[in-house]
Amino acid sequence: MNARSTNEGTKRALITGSAKGIGAAIVRLCVDAGHRVVAVDIDREGLSRLREELPGIETAILDVRDLAAWERVVEGAETQGGPIDVLINNAGVCLPGPCDQVSADDDRLTVEVNLIGVMNGVRTLLPRFLARNRGHVINVASMAAFAPAPDLAVYSATKHAVRAYTHSCALDHRHAPIDWTLVCPSAVETPMLESMRKRRAGVVVFTEKPMPPERIAGAIVDAIRKPRGEVLVPNARGKLIRFIGLFPGLLSRGMDDAERRGMDALDD
Repeated sequence: MNARSTNEGTKRALITGSAKGIGAAIVRLCVDAGHRVVAVDIDREGLSRLREELPGIETAILDVRDLAAWERVVEGAETQGGPIDVLINNAGVCLPGPCDQVSADDDRLTVEVNLIGVMNGVRTLLPRFLARNRGHVINVASMAAFAPAPDLAVYSATKHAVRAYTHSCALDHRHAPIDWTLVCPSAVETPMLESMRKRRAGVVVFTEKPMPPERIAGAIVDAIRKPRGEVLVPNARGKLIRFIGLFPGLLSRGMDDAERRGMDALDD
């Protein structure tokens, strides 16, 4: 939403969850595209390795659940290196299992990282974007934003919420020169997915071959150049899942077969 024009030139992007997986891939491709990057994560060692690989980037330790920490990191980054043009809320966790077996602490962590972390980022950067009459918020969700899945109740709930939050914020500020983009990838080869594979949980995500993180990162870098309201990766599968998600009964009837296919893929 609010993608009024193609945004050209170098941007300064703050990227959460940058130490590995999709986040690290976004950092690399942003640097390749000539953008300046502030890479943040709670993983100090991972950030150090990334900075050794890409010495031109800025890094900061950030727990996205901590609003005060957001304020400190953003204030420090902008004081030191100038205004941030793009916020990429990528940090996320997935702690799968049947809804009655996942602990309350794990559920709380998933909500706080996947949803409150996104909201904290917007709460911190949006006033600065509005004051400067420019800015771009990119929130990374998942195709779980469209269709629920077994073993992923709270994860799916947070991604549904991130989609609603992103588009609602865009409506709130539809007359402001701020761009809002929601990115919904299918399964991606990341440490998060590898953990699910080892636990043999959330097996429906393995019905399709997972994508490399660079594919998602490339779509995000393209969205920086030319903002769009919703980016589905891959696009055709995203449209299908978005449609199927409208019919919970249809999902239920097909889920046993989907879980079998996912388990077969894990066993190959």
